[in-house]
Amino acid sequence: MLVSGSLAVEAAESIISALPEEQLYQIAIVTPQGEEEYVYDVLFQVDKSSGQVLVTTTGSGYTMESRYDQDLKLLQSEMLVVQERDVARVGFDRRSSVYDPEENRIFLAFYLNDRLQDTREIYLKEEGTEIEVLGIYLQSLLLQNRTDFHGNLVDLNGTGRYILDSSVLADKQVSDLARKKNTAPQIQELLADPDQVEVFSIGYDGILRWFFPTRFNVVLEAEAPHRILAFWAGSGDLLRYHLYRYQE
Repeated sequence: MLVSGSLAVEAAESIISALPEEQLYQIAIVTPQGEEEYVYDVLFQVDKSSGQVLVTTTGSGYTMESRYDQDLKLLQSEMLVVQERDVARVGFDRRSSVYDPEENRIFLAFYLNDRLQDTREIYLKEEGTEIEVLGIYLQSLLLQNRTDFHGNLVDLNGTGRYILDSSVLADKQVSDLARKKNTAPQIQELLADPDQVEVFSIGYDGILRWFFPTRFNVVLEAEAPHRILAFWAGSGDLLRYHLYRYQE
């Protein structure tokens, strides 16, 4: 599952200004029992001269190339489904996503053999950041000595837009999180020393938190440049952990 959030940033400094120019991660999707179900690569490339970020995702099941502006708002994205069995399951082999600034919406089009199958629109009442870049968004905040993440989280693969708030977990909360039922052993190891990590817990704000208690958890290194370590959300049979391994 991919998601994202938004934050009002002072005009003097963009979100991407603090980020490393290039980061390559290998990401494993892990079950609560620690089994790796799927592995793929994500390359983040920051072009500060143009004020854009290129994110390239490469895996055996799909590939994707997405561009974002200086505040990590989605500009456009193109996803290709590689395997025929996945095409049969989802009903498309290409998904195109484009941000429309006049309508403040993201327009998605789904194609099969170059024929349009369906369209979808996600309207953004406020700025929104897509889940693909949630990790580097939080990384940028930490590099600016900030933790004030809140706003809209955009999921192109799911229900659309979430209005969320967040907190950074204290040491005891990190230890409690590591001991929760169904925590993958790799995640337990990451959280073993709370001094080595920063953990953002992101969830619904206001009254919705009583009806939708699930939270998104993002783990980053405590020391600069605050590499991404893990991300997960959900519960029960749907619970999966995204384990990030930085590639030197």
